[in-house]
Amino acid sequence: MMRLPVASSALALTLFLVGNIAPAVAEEQPLGAMLDPHHHTPLIYPPAELEFHKGGTAHVHCTISAAGIATECQSSASQPDFGLAAEQMAYSSTFLPAYKSGVAIQSDWEKTYNFHASPDMTTPQIDKAHTPAPHYPEAADIAGIGARITVICQIDQMGAAHDCSASDGPAILQRASLAYFDLARYYPALKDGQPVTAQYRGDIDWDVSHPLDQKGFR
Repeated sequence: MMRLPVASSALALTLFLVGNIAPAVAEEQPLGAMLDPHHHTPLIYPPAELEFHKGGTAHVHCTISAAGIATECQSSASQPDFGLAAEQMAYSSTFLPAYKSGVAIQSDWEKTYNFHASPDMTTPQIDKAHTPAPHYPEAADIAGIGARITVICQIDQMGAAHDCSASDGPAILQRASLAYFDLARYYPALKDGQPVTAQYRGDIDWDVSHPLDQKGFR
């Protein structure tokens, strides 16, 4: 009995199946939207929560247009004003949009923010909600002058700065740093629940490559 044709048929079937298996193609995943690291507004700690040393979280979800603009933001938070702070940051910031096949597209963006205020409040804290961000001096920007400046002040019980001094650095940036921290408003330190005078240390990284975004500021 001849069985070669059967074997040949099986071999032919195997070759047919192998030859018709489509190669796997990886589905292209679009690059997601993200905050522009050099053009976004800072997240503001709600003053009422900071004053009473309350911490919490906020989760914000937004639609980001192809132009990098946040729309239709919604948030869930442990306190309503934490959610408002997260939404305000998103609406007033610029985003890098998502891309697919080299083309900007609309996409979703979401992030969870944690707000933490020390219950002890042993050191003063700057009230960023009522203190504008530091402004890079135009002359320093044009001349390409940058530096990290540290300022130390005494903050009284009313949240006002006194006796500020600046670390070494270019004079124009020293003066700009002193002016910023001296004119800022603060939450004073507390001892036994009562405001007391205490030292505050602040730093500004004057980054000439991104003069509108002093990321090192705190």
